[in-house]
Amino acid sequence: MPSPTGSDSATSADEVVPLMGAVRAVAAAVLRLRQEDPDVQDCTSETMRRAMEGRSRLRAGEQMRPWVLGIARHVALDMLRAQKRHGLVSDVMFTSEGDEGVSRTETIPDPSAGPEELLAQARRRDRIQSAMSALPEPMAIALMKFHLDGRSYQEIAEELKVPLGTVATWVTRGRKTLAERLGQKEKLT
Repeated sequence: MPSPTGSDSATSADEVVPLMGAVRAVAAAVLRLRQEDPDVQDCTSETMRRAMEGRSRLRAGEQMRPWVLGIARHVALDMLRAQKRHGLVSDVMFTSEGDEGVSRTETIPDPSAGPEELLAQARRRDRIQSAMSALPEPMAIALMKFHLDGRSYQEIAEELKVPLGTVATWVTRGRKTLAERLGQKEKLT
């Protein structure tokens, strides 16, 4: 729920507004128009509105940029469909020789992860979960609270009722152990 001061919407705008150029480029590519075209500007405005209003629906850990660009793609596709329904644009593109080509919507790349990328992400997640399950329970809990929940060492120490130095040791050793088990030369940050 937004705060009475409106700081949630300000935070949302601060996160979304820097993506406006990319949103405009996606809308222009989907519509096959120049970025200055009024239809592209309409799509950009609608995308920004939806992103700011729907910011709370973004899942924890989900990156803002792909989510907003996905919205832009859908807004532009919706505009193309509406124009087609009203007879304002043909969905079929023509080749340079004047022959009928493929549908505009068939040539628009999907920005979401492909099956190979999803499989690689799932495998990496499984490896991390396996490595985490091999850690001593307090160390794993401290790592998760610090990295996933965003808690400070002090908050974790108070919650687990252990000294601050113990939490710092658990997090540091946990990172090192995970990095070794995952075969990484660098520490996890």
